[in-house]
This record gives sequence, C-alpha cells and structure tokens, in this order.
Amino acid sequence: MTNTTPVKDLRIETIRGLALFLMVAGHVIGSSSDLGMKVPDDSVLRYLYDSLVYIRMPLFTAISGYVYALRPLHTGSDLSRFYGGKFKRIGIPLLTVSTLFFVLQMVVPNTNDKPQLTDIFSIYLFSYAHFWFLQAIFCIFVVISLLEKAGLLLSLRNYGLVFAVALAASFASESFPNLFSLDRAVELFPFFLLGLGLYRFSERLITRSSVITMAVALAILTGIDQAYLFALVELDESDQAVVGTALGLAAISLLIARRFYFKPLAWLGYFSFEIYLFHVFGTAGARIVLNKLQVHEAWLVFTVSMVLGLLLPVAFKVVLERISALNFLSVAFFGAKTRVNHGGAPLQTKATT
Repeated sequence: MTNTTPVKDLRIETIRGLALFLMVAGHVIGSSSDLGMKVPDDSVLRYLYDSLVYIRMPLFTAISGYVYALRPLHTGSDLSRFYGGKFKRIGIPLLTVSTLFFVLQMVVPNTNDKPQLTDIFSIYLFSYAHFWFLQAIFCIFVVISLLEKAGLLLSLRNYGLVFAVALAASFASESFPNLFSLDRAVELFPFFLLGLGLYRFSERLITRSSVITMAVALAILTGIDQAYLFALVELDESDQAVVGTALGLAAISLLIARRFYFKPLAWLGYFSFEIYLFHVFGTAGARIVLNKLQVHEAWLVFTVSMVLGLLLPVAFKVVLERISALNFLSVAFFGAKTRVNHGGAPLQTKATT
C-alpha cells in the first residue's frame, strides 16, 4: 500500500473537481432532447454530452472508491457504526434535499417535470432525478463493508476476482431491480473498485508499462466511440456497453495514475457533495429565468447555468458555515455540522462523493 500525501490529496481533489464539472455540464445539457436545455440531437452540446457519457459518473464513483481507500474498513471494524455514519452523511441529505426538490418541481412553473404529490414516497425508494447516485453509493458502501469485513479485498488476487465478478455483473445491471437504485449501483460498482484498487495496490497497478497500455487502449476505444457517434461504424447495445465500459476504465485509470493539480478544480472538488446536492437548483433556475427573458442562445444558457449550478451551492454552504445558529440546517442538508477554523476553511470530513 502507499501513503497519501498533501500533494496527492490536492491532485485527487482536482480530479474530483473535474468529475464534478463534467457531471454538472451533463445535467445542464440533459440526457435527451426533452430534458435539461432540450438541445437537438445534432447539436455540438449533444455531441459533447455523448462523447463524455462513459466518463462522468464512473469517474465520480471511482474517486469515491479512491477516497474511501484512504480510510477503509478493516476486518475488526464496527459495521453498525459505519452504516450509521453513512446514513447520517448520505441518507439524511438524500431525504431532505430530494423532498425540497420534489416540492419545488411541483410548484415552480416551467420545470421539465411536474410530479404528483402522490408520487412523493416513491422518490425515497426508487431512482429520482440526480439523487439516484446517493442511493447507489449507499448500496455500494454496504457491499464494500461486507467484502472488507470478510477480508476479500486485501490481496491483489482476491481483489482481481471480486473486480471480475463485479464487471460481469455490471453488463447485466438492467436485470437488477431499481429499488434504491440497485441497478445503477451494480453498473457503477466496478468503477468504485477501480478507484479503491488504484490506491490500495498502486505500486503494482500503476507502472510505466500499465500507463502506456492505458493510453493506447484509450486512444483505440475513443476512436471506436467517435466512429460510432459519426455513424462510421455500427454497434449494438452489447457492443456499446463493452466499448463504453472499457473506455471509462481506461480513461479513469489514466486520470488517476497521472493526476494533476489545478487550483480552481481542486477548489470545486472540496465542495463536491454540496454542489452535487444543490447544483440543480442553480442550473434549472438559470434556465427558467433566461427562458422567461427570451434568452435562448444555447452557449449563453449553458454558461450561465454552469456558473450558477457550481457557485450557488458553494455560497449556500458558506452562509451556513458563518451562522452557527443554522448548524441544524447543515445536518439536514449536508449530513454534518460545519466548523470553521481561523482561516475560514471548513474542517469537517469530506463527503463520500
């Protein structure tokens, strides 16, 4: 195993910030022509969305695995304490923020979806908006805790076997139920394991030859994916799944192996949990207001939505940090109280995402 250093921490925060930026951009654009900005399928923004679809959430998940590996469970760890901590950190914000978003979707005009009040209980049990990731990551932590408790991830051999099983299962994720986003958890589990393994076994997995192999594989897979996007080759769903998963694994492995430090992205990475939870309030709000003002220029809408989606959650978090009387809101919205040091930077433990 390797030990983390402050420089490596900043580099991981940079990669986390990059994942966050790509995730918010994906939500601003929308996964189809009737979501988000509702951009047409032949637009540049749609092309960018489709080109990065195999990296966005897998990278976010792999970073979660890497960060978990910094302070992992052991065979003697108390699982009840671990689950309680994860419920407080993930479950409470999931319940609070998803409810707030649901209510606003019902009452605010010009939102893309108008849920019915009778649907509110389903949002806590099944995938809903972007909150599905919190459900999925909680499921992943449950499985990881059991594997760690059994000592099945301590050797590279056992890790490789678990990874192979998880990878095979990910190709059949649609056969798993959507209950608490279990299907999405199965789909993303190999990427969590990838992040964990790249930290835990870095000396054996991150070598000069492996980095070269990753780069060559990424170039080939990107070429295939681009050829598919430009209708130069045909791929069925199973072929797309294989190419996309392999592309994501290669790209993420290379990003973590050759991680870099870039201050603006590292700063975003620090606020990843807050931005993930609340970015939709800024992105959707910007889009609705701009549409009301008859502003429809795609790149302007995209830029304003990105800025508000990234910065409004940070501003909200900073306000709560400055007002100690609002600590109960920090627990409700972020799953933890905030404490401020003399330099004004929060001292709380980082989020799981």
